[in-house]
Amino acid sequence: MNSRRPPFARSGLVAPAALAVTSLLLTGCTTELPVPVADAPVVAAVVSETQERKILEQVTAVVDGAKGDEGSKALEERLSGPALELRRAEMRIAAAGDEKALAGLSLAGRQLILPSEQGWPRSSFVITEQPDKKTTPLLAAFEQPSPRDQYKMWGFVYLAPGVTMPQFAEAKLGSPAVAADDTSLKISPQDVAQQYASVLSIDDRSKYAENFGDDDLRQYLRNTGESYLAAIKKEDKEAKGTFEVGYEPTKDPVKAVRTADGGAVVLAALVSQETLQAEKGWRLTPSTPSAKALWGNAKGTAVMKVVYRDLVALYVPPADSSDQVTLLGFHRVPTSVSNK
Repeated sequence: MNSRRPPFARSGLVAPAALAVTSLLLTGCTTELPVPVADAPVVAAVVSETQERKILEQVTAVVDGAKGDEGSKALEERLSGPALELRRAEMRIAAAGDEKALAGLSLAGRQLILPSEQGWPRSSFVITEQPDKKTTPLLAAFEQPSPRDQYKMWGFVYLAPGVTMPQFAEAKLGSPAVAADDTSLKISPQDVAQQYASVLSIDDRSKYAENFGDDDLRQYLRNTGESYLAAIKKEDKEAKGTFEVGYEPTKDPVKAVRTADGGAVVLAALVSQETLQAEKGWRLTPSTPSAKALWGNAKGTAVMKVVYRDLVALYVPPADSSDQVTLLGFHRVPTSVSNK
């Protein structure tokens, strides 16, 4: 069994890490946008639609113009938090050889979700136009820490194909932010990040599994593991292997905004690791362009670990609801690949 390298066939399955560096693929479905609710219990937005669209144009110009090492530094002008980390990770992958990892970000706003708070920090959100037939719209979050700071894009996810977004207040009325420890929700924003990390790690074995509906990210992780292990079996029917996923929230604060029904949309940053283990003597190596770019000239061993930065968007219903928490979208980018 020396120097074996499984082919990692992808027949009928999502290629590992393929979604991580581009976007969610459409499957004949469209994303249903929320219908604004005019009588939402808020006063007025503190940012106008005209101001918000100007912000979107400025951020797009900086992001799309950022190239190489100088570009990575320039991103700090209009990106922060998870968005900055995710975009820099995509730039590193592109520089290492997978140029398709650095997709253009179109922030043309289809629906604006503007802040109603008079103080700071302030957060706004945008659901973008669908960039093309192959990718889904983005849900992006922006933050202004103080009156003297510019708005920066804090995070962005690709909406899941066919997802129905919750309703928000009209842009002119504004939507209030939701605190991390808010108790009006079925699960507080900070707790939902911890619970969802558990569900992604061990799926239905998690004690929190009943709080969440099944979703594209959970299925993607299952398919990834099945694909890897099937490839090992194809090479040697007697061979044994294991595939494990571990998720945990990062130190980034969660970001949440109130929906018209009293629930919230929560964006949470996570870090994850996929570990593929084969028997001694195997030579496991990556199969996807992004992972290969990060792998470089490393030698294969019986173990392969891929670390990711993740951002997820979840809808959390109000406390008195019988509904489960649902995934609205996610963005996942590999940051390192190792052989031990």
